Amino acid sequence: MGAGPVGATVAALSAGRGLSIAVFEARSAPSGDRRTLALSHASRAFLENARAWPTSGTTPIASIHISQKGGPGRTVIDAAEQGLPALGYTVAYGALEAALDARLREVGVEVAYGSSCEGIELTRDAAVVRFASGREARARLLVLADGGANSSRIPGISYETKDYGQLALTAAVRTDREHGGRAYERFTPQGPAALLPVDDRYALVWTATPDEAQRLLKLEDAAFLSELQAHFGDRAGRFVSVAARAAFPLKLRTVNTPVALRTVIVGNAAQALHPIAGQGLNLGLRDAVELADALAATARESLGDDAMLSAYREARRRDAARGVAFTDFLVSAFADARRLPTWGRGFALATLDLFPTARRLLAERMIRGAPAP
Repeated sequence: MGAGPVGATVAALSAGRGLSIAVFEARSAPSGDRRTLALSHASRAFLENARAWPTSGTTPIASIHISQKGGPGRTVIDAAEQGLPALGYTVAYGALEAALDARLREVGVEVAYGSSCEGIELTRDAAVVRFASGREARARLLVLADGGANSSRIPGISYETKDYGQLALTAAVRTDREHGGRAYERFTPQGPAALLPVDDRYALVWTATPDEAQRLLKLEDAAFLSELQAHFGDRAGRFVSVAARAAFPLKLRTVNTPVALRTVIVGNAAQALHPIAGQGLNLGLRDAVELADALAATARESLGDDAMLSAYREARRRDAARGVAFTDFLVSAFADARRLPTWGRGFALATLDLFPTARRLLAERMIRGAPAP
């Protein structure tokens, strides 16, 4: 359930293994989403393994400059120091969606658009999904990769939500100098601000209170660029243009368990994170890979049984918990001086800058997630 990047990746990785797979999507057609995604180098390897890495619409991230406003300390994480061609990539959502859709067509996996769910019945033997069209699907395993749209239909599934009381203002911006593949993460008392290289411009993510974000959305371009310059500084150059401003609320939402009877919950349906450090989709793709590996290692007659579901839950427990804790800590620590004072944040950044081993550990955590126990 769900033809987004995580659900489609599960299907693409599992195709050709003698399984009967279908993908159901409530939307009537591919989303046409114009967002920019941030994918780690490990996520590129996963998608290449699924034969669904886009041939266009990608920009490598060669380095990440991390700093804080109003205090000392900065560091740069560099791909060459990590022995990688890139730390990660910005990817056009539409390009990734098209690559996954093409791969699913190539391997004969049905993607049924316009399939709005009306009911789910779970038994010891099968999961049965009923759609508004009158169609019914029966399977040994139901995978919910639908952002949580149908989780309330599953007995025992609940969510814990933390509202950060902020909006993420996004935009496409240009500066007067080439980005050279460098991304920026700037921590401010109002929240993080990030610039991600995309083609010859940047994707901006600017965290602000709801009132401030709405005010910034309404500014004329010149006034917006002036305020952005004052907020971000000149480390990326002088901001010269802005387009496609939008905003969305920032919340942390986590499911109480990623498995239920004959059901696995993955991606944003399992954990929706703050965009800081770009961990959300990367964590979801690791869900997809782990689930595909579990499917490959399980006999057909045992798919979706309690042993398989318990093994999957345990395999994902550490990475998912640490991914949630990592992003939540960054949001709190760099925005709340009571948790980590300015000098403490500066010391942490200076330590990263002075010790390559510390930078490598942080880079490894951001690129590959927490290691399995």
